[in-house]
Amino acid sequence: MYNFMRKFPGGLLLVPMLLSAIFYTFSPELFRIGGMTQAMFTTDGLNYVIGLTCFCSGAGLNVHRIGKVLKKQGVLLLTKTIICVIASIIFIQLFGQAGIWGISTVAFIASICSTNPSLYLALEDEMGTPDDVSAFGLVGLLCVPAYPMLIFGLSQETAIDWMPIISTLVPILLGMLVGNLDENMAKFLAPGVSVLTPFMGWSFGASINLIEAVQSGLQGVIITIMFYVLMVPILLMVETKFVKTDGISSLAISSIAGMSVSVPFIISQTNPAIEPFVASATAQIAFGVVLSSIITPFLAKKLDIHNHLDISETHDF
Repeated sequence: MYNFMRKFPGGLLLVPMLLSAIFYTFSPELFRIGGMTQAMFTTDGLNYVIGLTCFCSGAGLNVHRIGKVLKKQGVLLLTKTIICVIASIIFIQLFGQAGIWGISTVAFIASICSTNPSLYLALEDEMGTPDDVSAFGLVGLLCVPAYPMLIFGLSQETAIDWMPIISTLVPILLGMLVGNLDENMAKFLAPGVSVLTPFMGWSFGASINLIEAVQSGLQGVIITIMFYVLMVPILLMVETKFVKTDGISSLAISSIAGMSVSVPFIISQTNPAIEPFVASATAQIAFGVVLSSIITPFLAKKLDIHNHLDISETHDF
């Protein structure tokens, strides 16, 4: 089973996520029996798994290397944030809350702001460096619903709730403290990131209804195209031309997370004007999750092969 999952880029995340999505599409109450089973096999335990992974990845982040992480992933995430803010302001000014082509503003913002940290972790663990892997917690900041809520607020000048962002930083910082105080603890916790990846995949898949995702049809495809067109070219240019690295991280952060499916509902709780768009936005984002979970690993693998061919040709020369 392990070898089968490793055959696919990001397979440690994607295979459990797909299996979970199939289970929850046709039997959403299967594991909702309370206790440890419900906590482990439903979305109920998702925040705990993400928090623990943030802690383990933070433990592997040496303070002496943090500058290197910020120089690469920090620059990329800042670039992504700037793109999200500008694109969101333009979208809402041009099309209002109802959006265009059946894609509402809340669906647009929730999707373009999304990053699947679990897929990032799976791809970087396979194709990246230890520093790239240790940036998981930093990338995880863009996964929490607070991030699109922040962008949504900035695009409309509404109040911003900083507490969810702070709550994501706490396990990262505590992990860094433990790992840097005791090198043996850092080594002990390091494998935890890979071990937890399939469990994150399962939890993310539990929030995806494949039937609803497919029913979103054309809008789901369009929103995915928008995501890639807005993000990938600029991020790749920044990483390869300015940061001077291979571009894998740019693709690794370019996927839509299953957690983003919950964003329209969460935003609607503080903004009733969003309620009419929640159902359609949720289905469109879910379809984007499925598509990007297939497209991003494919693109990353192609780029990785291309990079290795270039290195091989340079050495031959």
